[in-house]
Amino acid sequence: MDELKKIVESGHFKIIFYAVSVIMFATVIFAAGIGVGMHKARYSYQWGENYERNFAGGPERRMGPGGPMPMDGPGGPGNFFERDMRNANGLAGQIVSVMDNLIIIKDRQNKENTVSVSDKTIIKVGRDDIKIGDLKIDDQIVVLGKPNEQGTVAANLIRVFDKNNK
Repeated sequence: MDELKKIVESGHFKIIFYAVSVIMFATVIFAAGIGVGMHKARYSYQWGENYERNFAGGPERRMGPGGPMPMDGPGGPGNFFERDMRNANGLAGQIVSVMDNLIIIKDRQNKENTVSVSDKTIIKVGRDDIKIGDLKIDDQIVVLGKPNEQGTVAANLIRVFDKNNK
């Protein structure tokens, strides 16, 4: 027991202990960053089918002969970090299209987002629950959900704003 106490109280042990602690802390932070990046990439990478509608639309980008020409800005080439990473967990906008279990929403930047609706999705107007068939084009909605690997947001809650309460 005395030998263990001597080892723990030695200066070399304390230096090694703190160095290992710092390395472990840095590894945990790095792994968390990797996890967040993978989460965002998993959501965004399959949007190739709708590239122009999702990424090249809007006044901040112009179509050139080789595709979209980004305007350089403070967020990097084409202001990539601020504009092209989508808000994956919540959306708001105007309904453009309603299909069987998919809703397409146009947000304030005129980018279209696809929302998938399941049987577990709650759709509310005020305090009333409604079904996806009750949604109409041009309705203003807010969607809370999680991104999936198909490039859509799987909706948990959809709130429809009443047009009469402006």
